[in-house]
Amino acid sequence: MAYRLKLKEPLAKGVRRIAGEQLGNAAARLQGDADLETGVHEARKSLKRTRALLRLIRPGLGDAGFRKANARLRDIARGLSAARDRDVVRAHLNGLLKAKPALAKAARHLLAVLDAAHTTTNGSGAPTRNVAQALREIDAMRREIGAIVLNPATFETIVAGLTKSHRAGRKALARALESPGEEEALHELRKAAQAYWRQMILVQQAWPEAFLARAAAAKLVADLLGQDHDIALLEGVLAGPEAQALTATEHRALARYCAVRHGELRSEALPKAQLLFIEQSGQLGVRISELWNAARRAARSETRGRTRDEGAAARRSS
Repeated sequence: MAYRLKLKEPLAKGVRRIAGEQLGNAAARLQGDADLETGVHEARKSLKRTRALLRLIRPGLGDAGFRKANARLRDIARGLSAARDRDVVRAHLNGLLKAKPALAKAARHLLAVLDAAHTTTNGSGAPTRNVAQALREIDAMRREIGAIVLNPATFETIVAGLTKSHRAGRKALARALESPGEEEALHELRKAAQAYWRQMILVQQAWPEAFLARAAAAKLVADLLGQDHDIALLEGVLAGPEAQALTATEHRALARYCAVRHGELRSEALPKAQLLFIEQSGQLGVRISELWNAARRAARSETRGRTRDEGAAARRSS
């Protein structure tokens, strides 16, 4: 599956193709993975890729159409997220057993509590009805996106959507720099970095080497902030009823670890995010439009040249 727009493909057709592939993959992973935990994780990634595509075409959908479709995809993912969040915490605690020997006792104790709750569900903590509901909603979304109409159905829609997303990222960054300890600000910055990462992949045909490098830089920021979010999930468990089984010493040790790790991750992520969003959004849009148009002209010239060569070869052989 090619998660990218093609230079010679009509925009609406490309959007329908990409969205259909991603939603189809989400359904397949929920139905076909023997390990439901892995299936939920992969399905949520496909839903995120679809939402990044929708943000890119938002100007062509209109705000009302975008908000409706985006909310439905968000709600599908949220229906699966409770399981995913607990799986993340359990995986993190398992990692601490080896990486942080001083925390091993506390991590093992809390993990045992979570594992006991884990065995009372269907394997990943996700009720089966949530998966069944998600599959029905994904199927409905695939049918609707199969008839999607864009206005205008040109690359200028993509430029406008990318500019809007980038501008939101700059605002999220400014807020995070003002309040580096505010979870909501960091969450918005993480979403902006994820969107930037996936959107650069979508328009990579304009200049693959440069755009994939930008995608990698955005992914790094998103991953660092994702790890920070994982720590926040662990803090949520420490504030909940499961943590009452810990001793005071164990609780303090894990809470101290969370505070230190937050500082490490944020001090690395925020400077990288500044580099990512340093460019003015309008300038970025103009440059990407020019590069895409140049790439399309080059592709047409290459096709014409190949056609002439094939015609000449045919005449020589006749």
